Amino acid sequence: MSIWTFRHRVLSACFGVALVSALSGCLAADTGSERGLAKPKVALASATIVPDKLVVKGPKGFCIDRRSLKSGRSGGFALLVSCAALDEEARGIGLETAILTLQAQPQSKEAARAEAGSLARAFAGIQPIYQENGDGMSLVHLAQGGDVIIPNGEPKHWRAALTFNGYLVGLALYSEKGGVASGGTGKALLIEFAEAVLAANLRADVE
Repeated sequence: MSIWTFRHRVLSACFGVALVSALSGCLAADTGSERGLAKPKVALASATIVPDKLVVKGPKGFCIDRRSLKSGRSGGFALLVSCAALDEEARGIGLETAILTLQAQPQSKEAARAEAGSLARAFAGIQPIYQENGDGMSLVHLAQGGDVIIPNGEPKHWRAALTFNGYLVGLALYSEKGGVASGGTGKALLIEFAEAVLAANLRADVE
């Protein structure tokens, strides 16, 4: 089994669990505030995914949902949405904008380079309709699968891959039906996400 096929299976499972958890958390009643208890900050500007190796930071206007965050030497996961959607007064998660995810795992010696062709082959079952190799990053646009991840989701979604500090980093972008994941705006946003992650790591900008 190739590294990309393995990642497709693992990431699909992880994304599903994390997104369901995050959606439930955002839409649930806030009993803590009613009791006058101090609440932990839900929206994070940046966070560590792999200690001393990898930081996650979103593009402008996007924050990490602390409840989704997983971090460790073996890799990690983060879900990002509109910062406004994570405000204590928000009533939803802002699916009309986008949901971004990042997952990292150690890059094995046998792993193929993060190339668009490898991504397209890994996701062949959900119909790649576009692929591109960029400067240090590859990306694909997939015709199916996004509606499995989020309620009323757009089937089309974007995925990207890059390597950094010995880790293979997978990025994904989803939206509600007809949202940004369906076209070129989603591609631009995913590239902006990748650039934000790389910039944060160059600055070691962890909050």
